[in-house]
Amino acid sequence: MNEAAYIVLALIFASLLVAPFKVKASMILLALMSLIFIALGVINYPLGLFMIAAGISWFLTSVYSFTHYNEKNLGVALAGTMLGIAIVLLSSSYLELLAGWETMTIFSYVGIGIYKKEWRPGFVFMAFGEVSTALLLAGFIIATSVSGSFYFTKLNSVIPFVLTTFGFFVKMGIFPFLVVEWLPIAHGSARSDLSAVLSATMTMAGVYGIFKMESLSPLSLTFGVVLVLIGAFSTLFGALYSYVSDHVKGMLAFSTVENNGAMLALLGSLELIQDPALKAFATFSLFVLVLAHSLSKTGLFISTGYLHGESMSTLKAHRDKIATFGLVLMTASLSGLLPTVGGIAVWSLLETLFMESIALPHLINLTPIVAGIMIGMGEGFATGALTRFASFTQLVWPEKVDHKWILASIGALTLVVVAIAYFISPFNTQVPQLAMFFNSVIASKYENNGFGGISPLYIIVALPLISLVVYSLTGKKRIRRVEAWDNGTEEGLRYTSFGMANNLRLMLKTILRTSMGSMETSADIFWRAMVFSITKYSAFSRLVSRTYMNSSLKWYVIYMIVAFIMIMLVVLL
Repeated sequence: MNEAAYIVLALIFASLLVAPFKVKASMILLALMSLIFIALGVINYPLGLFMIAAGISWFLTSVYSFTHYNEKNLGVALAGTMLGIAIVLLSSSYLELLAGWETMTIFSYVGIGIYKKEWRPGFVFMAFGEVSTALLLAGFIIATSVSGSFYFTKLNSVIPFVLTTFGFFVKMGIFPFLVVEWLPIAHGSARSDLSAVLSATMTMAGVYGIFKMESLSPLSLTFGVVLVLIGAFSTLFGALYSYVSDHVKGMLAFSTVENNGAMLALLGSLELIQDPALKAFATFSLFVLVLAHSLSKTGLFISTGYLHGESMSTLKAHRDKIATFGLVLMTASLSGLLPTVGGIAVWSLLETLFMESIALPHLINLTPIVAGIMIGMGEGFATGALTRFASFTQLVWPEKVDHKWILASIGALTLVVVAIAYFISPFNTQVPQLAMFFNSVIASKYENNGFGGISPLYIIVALPLISLVVYSLTGKKRIRRVEAWDNGTEEGLRYTSFGMANNLRLMLKTILRTSMGSMETSADIFWRAMVFSITKYSAFSRLVSRTYMNSSLKWYVIYMIVAFIMIMLVVLL
């Protein structure tokens, strides 16, 4: 670590010490640390982009917490969680990364448990966190034995990468850990500022960990295919559960699962690609997606701090235009709509998969095609979910929103950070025939062949002009009012957030296991599958123990004979 890294850690430690006495001073220290962390990320480009994304998220969260909260214990939990993530992103050895990972888990557990005085979500978080740590520890032990060093060095085995990837999966909520009792409940039980840090940067630490181990390991075509398909599957089902969720934070947490799945698909793509141009574009796609998700998800979780209640269908109505402006831009970014940075991220993700389907050998090229279909469907569900979030939460701000400019500023940043996408893009060009000048077109290439391109700057300039022309020609908007439809919820003629998603609950009731009653509810099939497997395994274990491990001398003799024969076969073979 260099001097700037030690300054970052020193500021977080100081914030931890100050928080029990002066929470406001603690948040000021965290905000200052965040700015230094951003500068450190610029110095350490390209891996430093993870630091830049974390620093922006932490700065916004610190400003929000400074203006809204004064609880000392939760201030300690917030600073401690940032400390753990910072250690992970600054680590140069397996031990440092593991220490940061555990620090992050412990402080997050405390913050989740303290906020609502309900420890079950915290215990669930801690349980899954320790599963993650156990898998990381196993992978790091093998990596150390293979390389002979605790420091990050090149490995000649893919086994550490595989083990640690599944360990990072846990914190990201990726399948098979895509269950309702895990990530959404944990994030939904934390205060809005801690939820923002968990969703935007804790899960990003998992992405960073996979990317780091991938850079140290030999390529594995088979594991790359597995990562792409698991990522695409998680994207689809994360978006689907986000669409049908009516819990404000639960919906956003499932959206985090969806975005993490998309990032995992890109990480898997890097395992499949040999062409340098295509690999550079896939890496660009990953970095932009990380930046877009961390920024928008920070803002959306902060916005939940202004809401009263947890169900979007029961919130009181009030409109604030300034806050709505920021919220619409953030949801547009997470929906993959241009000209926001999220639009660039989703476009480049799909472009990567399209180019892979052409560049990869036969049969293997079916993987990005299947993944692209699932991700495309997932993005459709995500757009619907976030449209519902924007529609029903923009009407429920409190009567006095003293700090609404925070949300407007974060929304505006989804346009400003497009400049970063231009800067890190491997291929920029211009098309004067279409009035796209100044290398404003971000192009995609494979094997030195041009494939496609977009110009966010062109859209930023053209969209307001086109809208102004249309408005001037059509005049003042005319609204046609019709009777509300409850989408089959039998709630009467009242259109609610729950009713908006109810059509999908009914159409996909076989997959979602929708329960019909006074109100349709969807179950998590992954959680049910896990509970079913555990129940059957427990029953099998009891049967074996009572039948064969019942202190009978006869069976112990049989065990010894079988063990002896197996040992002899192993030695001889």
